[in-house]
Amino acid sequence: MKKIFAILISICLLVSLLAGCAGGGSDNGGSVDTVTVSPVTAAADTFADGDYKDVSSETANAEITLSGSSGEISDTTRGSSGSTVTITSKGTYRVTGSGENVQIVVSDSTKSGNVYLVLDNVTMTNENAPCITVEDADKVILQIVGECALTSTGAAAVDAKDDLTVNGEGSLTVTSDGDGIECNNDLRVTGAKLTVNAGKIGLSAGDSVRIGGGSVSIAAGHDGIQLRNDTGDAFFVITDGTLVIDAGYDGIDVGTSGAAFTGSLTLAGGSVSIKAGGGSANAKTSTSQKGLKCDGDVNVGDVSLTVDAADDAVSGANVNITAGVTALSSSDDGVHADGTLNITGGNLTVSKAYEGLEAETVNVAGGEISVTASDDGVNAAGGSDTASTEAGPWGSASTGTLNVSGGSLYVNAGGDGLDSNGSLYVTGGTVIVEGPADNGNGALDVGDGANCVCSVTGGTVLALGSAGMAVNFGAGSQPSALVSVSGSAGDTITVDDGSGFSFTATKAFSTAVYTSPSLEQGKTYTLTAGGSAVTLDFTSSLYYSTVQGMGGRRF
Repeated sequence: MKKIFAILISICLLVSLLAGCAGGGSDNGGSVDTVTVSPVTAAADTFADGDYKDVSSETANAEITLSGSSGEISDTTRGSSGSTVTITSKGTYRVTGSGENVQIVVSDSTKSGNVYLVLDNVTMTNENAPCITVEDADKVILQIVGECALTSTGAAAVDAKDDLTVNGEGSLTVTSDGDGIECNNDLRVTGAKLTVNAGKIGLSAGDSVRIGGGSVSIAAGHDGIQLRNDTGDAFFVITDGTLVIDAGYDGIDVGTSGAAFTGSLTLAGGSVSIKAGGGSANAKTSTSQKGLKCDGDVNVGDVSLTVDAADDAVSGANVNITAGVTALSSSDDGVHADGTLNITGGNLTVSKAYEGLEAETVNVAGGEISVTASDDGVNAAGGSDTASTEAGPWGSASTGTLNVSGGSLYVNAGGDGLDSNGSLYVTGGTVIVEGPADNGNGALDVGDGANCVCSVTGGTVLALGSAGMAVNFGAGSQPSALVSVSGSAGDTITVDDGSGFSFTATKAFSTAVYTSPSLEQGKTYTLTAGGSAVTLDFTSSLYYSTVQGMGGRRF
């Protein structure tokens, strides 16, 4: 068994975080250490030379010719002929012709080297068994030449008990009413145009699925790609190539069959497009229909990622987004992490979600992020991906931390804009929130525990919303104002603090929170919204409010 730490990902999380609600209610607002996440890359030994080797123009050790219900191998010292063609030793085998109910079986008990099956314009159908079965081998490489098709009924079209690689310059269509390709160990795709039509799982593997080139298109009645083993170290990684999945259940599902999980789901390069459960046009059901789902960490690097899911678009124990262009649409969470969500770079757009970004700890340290959600835009709350503990004005679990230290974050929320069941810390970056129209939610919301903090020590924040639950920052070292000011879609908000900041609203609002490093205690400023102008008065305090009730400095 190949352990994940021997191959997987150079991701080092050097994270020092606040636990739960930290910092107390003092004006210094506590301290938040910098979040550093190394770039998402694949280990050097993720692929071996044989995975990319082209043997299609070399002289084969034996020829296998398929015709009707039988196949013939040219060198009987290397195998046997008949309705089952058996290969018993390493080497290169060129397969040609068309066969019905013919099976190719690789049974090299010595496992002394790679077996190359060059499928040269091959068509195989089998009503009773897989077209190709790997019983014993060091590794089998299917090299695809021309147009090839493998179709099985009642079984996977390809069933490999050992490592399997698909490469080449041709196209291979795999069709089955069961799983498309099954592999007990490591399944790699480094070339070819692979199309999988499966009634159940498209690609199923025990140890890993690794995509390093070519194009893979999967239509599956169940999961597009599923990984499970008894040791809990299965993983998925893509470094190059194109992956398109249309799955009835989860797009990519990496999990454990019972052991403690140490695997991961990593997108280090290439292009990935996933539709799960019919997409976000469908309502969430009791069936898991997530785009990316992992019992361990989900790591998103320099990849083009698009997910349209009836359930969470991205879900993992922890989620790290460091680069790339990511577009998500979901009927539930855009991104969900049971533990920590780190965003340090890249371009992330959540165009539709119930909750946009959700984790117990959310760290935004970089990148360009846009979130549109019917409920909370960003929710730092404890809980699994099937349940979370919502904070409220009359009581809270007081767990969860939201840290914004860099990047650009825009939130358009029907519920709370930035919602932490515990504390909210802003130390840098630019945050714009267009919050709720109703008075039951706020553009900013934090927990009610004695140690919960709403702190600003850097960065620029404009949070627009309603008045009923409006909250101002109440700790930190930077002036912040919460003012009553009415505005409509199309109104531009500016402040004469010399920063040049401006924003044009896309919906109506009745309050505004504004803070920036350009504000100074002891001075007054004017916030203008459309035709309205209000004063921000910091002559006597860092925190200024003209909103009564729940507004003003709350902590």
